[in-house]
Amino acid sequence: MLGFYLLPRTIDKLRAELPGGSIGPYLNHDAGFSAFVVKRLGLDMTAFRETVAKAKDEREIETWLAERIDPAAAPALNAKLESFVVERMSPEDQMLVRERHPVMAQRPELSKILDILDADDGYAV
Repeated sequence: MLGFYLLPRTIDKLRAELPGGSIGPYLNHDAGFSAFVVKRLGLDMTAFRETVAKAKDEREIETWLAERIDPAAAPALNAKLESFVVERMSPEDQMLVRERHPVMAQRPELSKILDILDADDGYAV
């Protein structure tokens, strides 16, 4: 959305928190990748969550975002996300990633965060 990785995923996770939604094993952690993206965009997660809850469709959310973020920043943020690898994280963060993404137990070769998130999509807990 607007050229930013993880925005659609974050919106889906926020919708899943709403009454009638089903977030499954995923949570919107304060120290998760969705929170990282929202923070890097200079957005407040509470305001974003409220916007997603009130929006009647994707266009409303995209309009709200377009008023607050610069799509020209997408390549830099996306490059940052592409460069995230588990091995460069603190031991504590590595442990959190492994706990939150159990697919890594079956796919120990995964290192890049975007690959881990992609693998999670096909992983059945």
